[in-house]
Amino acid sequence: MKKTKVTAALLSMTMVGAMLAGCGSNNEGAASNANESANSTNNESTNTSTAPTEKTKITFWKWIPTEGQMPELEAAFEKENPDIDLEVTHVGESGAYFQKLSAGLAGGEGPDVIAMQVGANANQYKEFLEPLAPYAEQEWGGDWKSNFLDVALEQAAYSGDDFRVLPGGMTATPVIMYNATMFQKHGLQVPKTLDELNNVIKVLKEKEPGNIAGVGIGAKDGWTDRDVFMGIVNEIAPGKVYEAQEGKLAWTDPGIVEALKVWGDLFKNGVFSEGSMGQSPYPNVNDNFTKGKLGLFSIGTWHLSGLTKVAHDQMVKDGVITEDTHWGMFPFPPLAGGEQNMVATVDIAWGMNAESKHKDAVWKFIKFMSAGEGQKLWTNTLQVLPSQKGVEVTAEMAGDTEKESLKTVSEFMSSHISGARELKYPELQNGLFDALQAVALGGKTPEKAAEDLEAISKTVQR
Repeated sequence: MKKTKVTAALLSMTMVGAMLAGCGSNNEGAASNANESANSTNNESTNTSTAPTEKTKITFWKWIPTEGQMPELEAAFEKENPDIDLEVTHVGESGAYFQKLSAGLAGGEGPDVIAMQVGANANQYKEFLEPLAPYAEQEWGGDWKSNFLDVALEQAAYSGDDFRVLPGGMTATPVIMYNATMFQKHGLQVPKTLDELNNVIKVLKEKEPGNIAGVGIGAKDGWTDRDVFMGIVNEIAPGKVYEAQEGKLAWTDPGIVEALKVWGDLFKNGVFSEGSMGQSPYPNVNDNFTKGKLGLFSIGTWHLSGLTKVAHDQMVKDGVITEDTHWGMFPFPPLAGGEQNMVATVDIAWGMNAESKHKDAVWKFIKFMSAGEGQKLWTNTLQVLPSQKGVEVTAEMAGDTEKESLKTVSEFMSSHISGARELKYPELQNGLFDALQAVALGGKTPEKAAEDLEAISKTVQR
């Protein structure tokens, strides 16, 4: 694809406000309300010598790290690199970020550091991203790939073996965040099956009549739909969705069609909350959960960051929750009689603007965040889990339920990851978003949705 064509396409998408949001997680909600009071600043230190050294300024736009997490990272980076001034702009949710990024790159005014998502988004922006393999090899030597988890590097390579992005951290879905205080109040246990989940929903509906019934899901945003569906399809027909993605299998395969049906049944049978198709995860569903109006929230592992002691204490201080409020997390139970699983992704990947005038400085930041002190600091917030080998998470959790949740999710991720969250190709990812929403609303049968996906697949240039 020619760069001029990519620029025109991005500019067009910006004008209509329809930029693909990828995994789409604005991880600012229940997972990080504790950090809302912190603001990211860029204070230039004054050199007291008679000949002050001018710093190299590099720009960084983002949706994550959150506003509360970024100050520590920024301070650590600038301490390690006193000759660099990192200018941070927190854009907001991921959709707003990618819209701003599209406009900036199309106008030749994008940031030096590009926060990215692997798969469809990275391929969408590929022509604007500097190949990072040469930098990595120069920095770490010929075996530089051994720094990273295999799954993380595999996904970073979706945009080519020259590595237009490097991994910044891992997340997995689908999981359900739950109000542990509410569970304890009504004698409920973490459900292990769909029947048990339905019973939890029934009890909460009866005992908490003023609350929203069912599992909250921000189904208005396609990425939340995809996250659950990818777990379903890998339970029913392991690996087939990835074969279909590559054109090696038809999207009309019976296993994929069955997965679309199971997805639609979650809405039809009241597993997901009524009105979910009109709700976004942020702020709608997240706010309802945080305020105690919802007992179950379909989301991802990044919300482990809201289970830490520092997050809990800050939310208590800010009056968001009470001292005795505790939350937990568990993987989605099997929904179709198959093997319980989760899908994982490099939730944020680091890229370098190919037009940056300060590439050496940008590389230092990418190195810091992907395989340096920044990786250790950020993953310890649990916003993401390590994509670098050998990094130990030592976050203090808010209580026993939170500790058990981290243990359960971590062990599950080590043995039950069935594949990637993201699809590689923008056309298919967007098509899947549309198909899932249409099936959930009853506007398409699973069979018709699968036929439409197959038609899109035949147009994809692989």
